[in-house]
Amino acid sequence: MKKHAIAAVLMMIPALAGWADPVKVAILDFEDRTGQASDALLGGAIKSGALADKGLDLLGRRLLDAETFVLVDRRDFINQIEQLQPTDSGAPTPTKPSFLHAAQALNMDVVLRGSLLSFSPGKQTVRQGGYETEFVTLSLRISVEAVDPVDGTVIAMADGAAAGQFRQTAEHFTSLSEDDALGLLDKAVDQVVPVLKAKLDQRQAAQAARPRVKISVKSSADPALVEIDGILVGSTPLENFEVYQGDHVLTVGKPGHRDITKRILLEQDSAIEVPMMRTEMSAEEWKDILEKVRMNVVIGEPGIVITPLAE
Repeated sequence: MKKHAIAAVLMMIPALAGWADPVKVAILDFEDRTGQASDALLGGAIKSGALADKGLDLLGRRLLDAETFVLVDRRDFINQIEQLQPTDSGAPTPTKPSFLHAAQALNMDVVLRGSLLSFSPGKQTVRQGGYETEFVTLSLRISVEAVDPVDGTVIAMADGAAAGQFRQTAEHFTSLSEDDALGLLDKAVDQVVPVLKAKLDQRQAAQAARPRVKISVKSSADPALVEIDGILVGSTPLENFEVYQGDHVLTVGKPGHRDITKRILLEQDSAIEVPMMRTEMSAEEWKDILEKVRMNVVIGEPGIVITPLAE
């Protein structure tokens, strides 16, 4: 059983059964992925990495303005990531990126990751009557993706772009300030947030329409910790926990006992009984467990007993 750096989360996990408004969001980072350098006058003195970092603040501000998002303090989120070191049987495990564990620990609905894709000029030169004029378009493009904190899948993406046009001659030219660049970034972020919200609303509606079932889990060594699809959801006896109908991975573990992990197909409300095995067992204990397993419908070895409940 993977150990989390917080106490057991004895509550319903919204990621397992959809979320209700508002959406609880953490912003992981805002990467600088630019290629071409900007013109010396038009943004050349502005470091694209520093501009990308400011995207965190602008994106967070827009999310709060949207009023349908609850923004978790990024310092707390990063602090959780730095402290969280999941293990399996005492050894570090690479099962999931640590930011997913941190998102689960903070009960996030979505983790956002931003990227500054481009920040560079395009030029058009016009020569007429012995004069040369440059028309410059400075463009900026960003991308933001929403990541599911359960398994790390990208569930939504949105792009935003902004541009400023300038006329450059020997007598008249423009030197871009950092505030000008932030203005372009602000416009791009403005385009991203409503698109993200619409896509997340669509996903929420689709998730809400999925059929759900309730499961109850008990073990022969209560209380034991219960994970469903890699998320710590409580301890046994666990009563009427709601999950989506379909395939799930159930893990039950307790210190001094072997972790039991099974993939199960849940099509109706079910009661699940998990025979726990101590790391060191007597022959009599083995006999009791194996006899119980042989008398019931089981999945795999050492076996968990699944009893469908009457409708």
